[in-house]
Amino acid sequence: MSALFHITLKEIKDNLRDRRSFFFAVIYGPIMMPLLMFIPVILGVKSTWIDLDSTTELQVVGAELAPNLIQYLRNHNFDAVAASNNFKQLIREREITIVLEVTAEYGEKLRDAKRAPLLLHFNESSKKSQSAAGHLRSVINSYNSQLGYLRLLSRGIDPEINNVIDLRENDLSKEGISGLILVFFVYFIIVFSMMSGGFYLAVDVTAGERERNSLEPLLSLPVSRQKILLGKWLAVLLFVMFSGFLSVVCIYLILSFFPAGAAGELFSLNRMALLKSLLLTLPCGLLISAILVAIAAFTRSSKEAQTYISLMYLLPAAPSILGQFLDLKPNLLMQIVPFFSQYQLINKVMKDETVAQMPIILSVVGSLLFALSTLMIAIWLYRRDQILMK
Repeated sequence: MSALFHITLKEIKDNLRDRRSFFFAVIYGPIMMPLLMFIPVILGVKSTWIDLDSTTELQVVGAELAPNLIQYLRNHNFDAVAASNNFKQLIREREITIVLEVTAEYGEKLRDAKRAPLLLHFNESSKKSQSAAGHLRSVINSYNSQLGYLRLLSRGIDPEINNVIDLRENDLSKEGISGLILVFFVYFIIVFSMMSGGFYLAVDVTAGERERNSLEPLLSLPVSRQKILLGKWLAVLLFVMFSGFLSVVCIYLILSFFPAGAAGELFSLNRMALLKSLLLTLPCGLLISAILVAIAAFTRSSKEAQTYISLMYLLPAAPSILGQFLDLKPNLLMQIVPFFSQYQLINKVMKDETVAQMPIILSVVGSLLFALSTLMIAIWLYRRDQILMK
């Protein structure tokens, strides 16, 4: 155990001295990837999110021509004020978002039971203006439906006469497309960070040492090659797990910037859900570390190892994408498949659904079996004399 500990400690120290390894383990995967994937989502949500409980100032031209409409808008949290004389220029310059103009013929058309024209001024190139226009449009459409209902009712006509079919929809899924994408983001970032965390250390422990001619002296020590390989694997595993943990912390901090109520409708953002997600991916960390070490032992140079490991980044996304593409129905047998089972379990956790014990057990057992098999292959590669060949 002493030899195993010293080998692990040596590899950790060497990796900490390497700035490139430190960058990929601490910054690139755990911090940069969450920022790159979530910041556009946060900005998009913030630019379109409307707090319906807060009062919004609305500049109106000709408010005196439509008193009932103005009162309806005020009842729906719009504070109608007189519009500026140069409101069109202000909208173009994005100083204000929208202006509602009540035309001179509005009242006359309304009394004659005709379509009463209103003019909505907004800036299509501004997301804030688009969002404000959409909000006002929905309120005015509601007012329009109310007036149409009253018109028919006053003439003794049943307003429901045009509604021949009543199609009712009941979506039994809990995620929706937005929630599904965000859940995948959480899963992918954790696994991606794990891979990035052990990437360069795995390349360096075998292929790198072979190129520096330091692998042969290490293998000549009175320590079994199995212990040497396990020591290197443990060092890679520690960096893999640390990067995964750091990514969860970063995800939590980033998602705290979502507007209150916006993300909560999609999935659970509490710390416990993210912690459970990390725990569910821990078996993946064992498998990822084993694969990284096995690839490094199989390849003959650092460049070759980097090429093979780069292809490995497709591994975590493949099962989940394939499952969505084929619309596979999750079952217990599929929980044995690494990465796919972790994605399915995280999907349930982030949606605050109850997760049964058996899928978790099968997920852990399946990942451990694959990790053990891959680690045995790596040990076999280390025992071969070809391990020293460049």
